[in-house]
Amino acid sequence: MAGKKLEAKYLKLFIKLGDNKSPKIGIAVSSKVLRKATQRNRARRLVSAAIESLYLKLPNNINIIALPKAGVIKVKSGDVRLDLENVLKDEKIIN
Repeated sequence: MAGKKLEAKYLKLFIKLGDNKSPKIGIAVSSKVLRKATQRNRARRLVSAAIESLYLKLPNNINIIALPKAGVIKVKSGDVRLDLENVLKDEKIIN
C-alpha cells in the first residue's frame, strides 16, 4: 500500500500503515528550511511534544514521518498539537 502525504499548517506528514505492533514516528528537520541548529531543535521538540500527547490515540500499525515547516518555531506547542490533531481527525486516523 502506498502512503499518504498530508499538509498541515505547521507540518508535512507522510503516513503509511505497516505491520508494526506499536506506532512508529520519525521527525526530520531540514537545514534548508530552518538554518540554525537551535531552530531545528526547537521545531523537533515542539513536534515531538505534539505527537507524544496524541500517541495513545494512534493506531498500532501506523508509521509517521513529520517534517516541520519554517513557521513552527514562532508558535506555542499547543498550536502545533491542535494543528496535528485536526489533520489526523480529518483523515480519520484518530477519533
